[in-house]
Amino acid sequence: MARKERESKHFASEEWADLANGQVPRERKEFMQRHLRTGCEDCASLLALWERVGQTAQRESGYQPPESAVRHVRSAFTMLVEPKKTRKAFEIPRLVFDSLWQPAMGVRASADAPRQVLYRAGDFAVEMRIEPQPGSQQVNIAGQVSIATAPGEGIAKVPVVISSAKGMLAEGSTNEFGEFHLAVVLEDGLRLSLDVPNGRQVSIPLEGAGITTS
Repeated sequence: MARKERESKHFASEEWADLANGQVPRERKEFMQRHLRTGCEDCASLLALWERVGQTAQRESGYQPPESAVRHVRSAFTMLVEPKKTRKAFEIPRLVFDSLWQPAMGVRASADAPRQVLYRAGDFAVEMRIEPQPGSQQVNIAGQVSIATAPGEGIAKVPVVISSAKGMLAEGSTNEFGEFHLAVVLEDGLRLSLDVPNGRQVSIPLEGAGITTS
């Protein structure tokens, strides 16, 4: 009778978590399994929950982010730790779309293929098409600066600059439709900067946007 009462005792959630992770001694494991065979739905539900958590953790551990996203983060971090030479602060927008993330079925992405990326920084969106020029180290960058809540509604007269550690490489400004077009020769540390309204400067590390010097 006493044994039956002990086996009908509920176990804490952390104990079921340990069982799901294989962290319970053999005798304790057998005792808990006998408890499950009594038909305790509460404990069975807890064990099932922790087993699902474990399965999810295993799947997540094998996830590999796109290389372009990794390069973007690394380049952004480098920019953040650089000594500030001016008082003007800049912000690094969020990369929300990269055509390399969704290659066509059965088609291997080519380093010479055009690439489409989309960034967002608060109320603004920056869409770019990056196209390597065949037979050279030059890339053409065509883009549009628009209001994020109104896609296609371009912002005119936004200064656009492409630079590297060596200094400015190309500059221009958006037309009446918010569009711009610049061309540069590949080198390390490329970035595109825009002076958007409200006195904000957006800076995009181009090595994370589909441009690589390798």
